[in-house]
This record gives sequence, structure tokens and C-alpha cells, in this order.
Amino acid sequence: MGSSSSSSNRPKPPAAGEPAKPVVFIDWGPALPDTYGRPRILALVRDPRCFFACWEEGDAIRARNLTDGSFQEHGVGRVGSWYFEGIPEHEYEVELLSGGQRVALSERIRLPRLDPATEVDPEWVPTPGQEELLRALRGTLEPFVHDIVEHGNSGGWRRRIAGMPVSRPSRTS
Repeated sequence: MGSSSSSSNRPKPPAAGEPAKPVVFIDWGPALPDTYGRPRILALVRDPRCFFACWEEGDAIRARNLTDGSFQEHGVGRVGSWYFEGIPEHEYEVELLSGGQRVALSERIRLPRLDPATEVDPEWVPTPGQEELLRALRGTLEPFVHDIVEHGNSGGWRRRIAGMPVSRPSRTS
């Protein structure tokens, strides 16, 4: 195991010439190694415009945009991490290279959409558990989703979600 730079309350190893006593680990176990000695890479989504990769046992990384075919390549240290700029709703995978050859490949990730959804399903009604959670987030005890009839020139029907009116889709479109 590699030595760790963090402090620990781990027992010290026996000095040279002393008989080794069995080491007992209570709750915290042995220290984790700095590396596991095999090539590996992991890619994670951070937000719609950024993703993260961490690796060990390589000298370069290549992030490939699977949606448009472009890529970014960076020379890196043997162990590390990198934040990549991305494009919302694009798929990516990250390759770990050693000596110019691919030694590991991350799982595919897809960055989420940048904007919130603009359409609301007029048939959606939250379950009692969802409604309770949504009320708690909103900080109110009033019903989260309810139908109201608005009187006016159209005599139309409207639905309120989170207290905000939401129109029924037009029947002409």
C-alpha cells in the first residue's frame, strides 16, 4: 500500500527487530491506497455545460463528443482529475491513453438540457407523497395542483401548478 499524506490514528508499524503484533482495526479499517495500480477512468456529469473525469495509470485523456464527433485531448499526470466544458444534450465518453494507446474508456454520459421544460402535462397529478414534498419545498399548506375555472371572456379552464396558472394546450394547434 502507498503511504498517505493525511494524518491518521492508525497504529505505527513495529520497529525493526521487534516481533510484529497483530493489528486490530476498529471501525475505521486500513488506510485506502493512493492508487490501485490499474488503468481506469470515470466520467461524471456536473451540470449542462460541464463534466468531470478522474483517472489513474495514464498520461493523456481524450474527451470525445459522440454527438458531433469533436474531441479534446490533454496531457496529464499518472493520477488526477479534469473538468471539461461540454454542450447541453450532447453525449460524451472519455478515453485514458498511455503511450498513445487507449488503456481505459469511461461509460457514456449525456449532459442534461440547459433550459427547464416549457411544457406541462395537463393530465399530471402528483401522488400524495410528491404533493407533500412539493408543498414543503414551496413552504405552503395549500394544494399544490388544483383545477380552477376562471370566469371571463373565454370562460376557459385553467390548472394551477405550484400556485401558478398553466394554460391548457390550444385545441386548434
